[in-house]
Amino acid sequence: MGLLAVALGVVNLLAALYSLASTRRYLRYAKRASEREPAGKSGPEPPVTLIVPCCGDEPGLERNLDALLSQRYPRYEARCVVESEGDGAVPAIERALARSSVPAERIVAGTARRQGQKVHNLLAAIDARAAAEVLVFADSDGRPEPDWLAHLVLGLEDPRAGASSSYRFYVPEPAGPATLLRSAWNLSVLALLGEHERNFAWGGAMALRREDFERLGVREAFRGALSDDYALTRAVRRAGRSIAFVPEALVASAGPVGLRELVHWTARQIQITRVYHPALFRLAAASHLLYTGFLVLAPLEGGPLSLGLLAAVVGLSCASGGLRAAALCRLAPRWEAPVRRYLWAYALLVPAVSALTVSGVLTALVSRRVAWRGKTYEMRSPTETIIVEG
Repeated sequence: MGLLAVALGVVNLLAALYSLASTRRYLRYAKRASEREPAGKSGPEPPVTLIVPCCGDEPGLERNLDALLSQRYPRYEARCVVESEGDGAVPAIERALARSSVPAERIVAGTARRQGQKVHNLLAAIDARAAAEVLVFADSDGRPEPDWLAHLVLGLEDPRAGASSSYRFYVPEPAGPATLLRSAWNLSVLALLGEHERNFAWGGAMALRREDFERLGVREAFRGALSDDYALTRAVRRAGRSIAFVPEALVASAGPVGLRELVHWTARQIQITRVYHPALFRLAAASHLLYTGFLVLAPLEGGPLSLGLLAAVVGLSCASGGLRAAALCRLAPRWEAPVRRYLWAYALLVPAVSALTVSGVLTALVSRRVAWRGKTYEMRSPTETIIVEG
């Protein structure tokens, strides 16, 4: 056991050094992004159709919709789409629409058959009537800043970009073990996005031109899919285009979460990743299984070399967690206060983040069924989704 612990320790030490170097590069990227001059438009802002799928009367829904319906953008319309007239989100939508200063409507999509309800809702909203030049997709549980829409659309000016996207940030308040862990886990994913060609889209902040929706095959990728963002990512990459990451369009989500809910949520993200991005799943599974396995094995072995390696690995990984939080402060200075308040959590919770990931990996290895917004789906492939219940 001693040799195994030392071997795992050496592998994890090398991985931790690489991760720290990568995180320091990410921090430098965040500094550059925060210091660059805002890019100017090369022409008039194109008209936008903003589509917001909704399901249930979730906490903060009405205020989130108000934020989406009051963007500082000259020409846009909004479509809030639900499965049925009886959806719990309808009253909040109607109140928000009544206050809206931009053209906005509610669309009833009907029940999905062989694809995710969210994907079905998006397609129904697009096809309800002619859409504008640019399509933008948002989630109902995020509260974007007033210039969020303008930044996302501006991201499409990158000539390589088939789509632009951003990501969410979970505010670590109200503070609690699960709330802090959710924010730290999510931040580890955010650090994968930046100035490179490996970006993936996130469904709560995606934009693409209407013609590219058809030309790049996004409509076809949506058919039979459960995940809207991974389906869009696959279509854009197959067409040889990239996804522009727009840090200025980060979206805040807040609210309490229980540990059981968090475990189910992260497992669903990882299960979906296994189906839609198997290479990323394999990399995450290998790295986190090796890391967590070493954390368990080294204290059991108890040798001075194993324990020394353990201290080094944990110290380096926690440093990376702290640097990721520092990078977020640069990318989103409006959230700097709560992030710095819990900087210790972003550093010290790295082992717990890894354990949470391992839990999701183990679930993904034995099941392709996920529960999402009152329905249970089985993912047969990226283009075949079976509705098991709901």
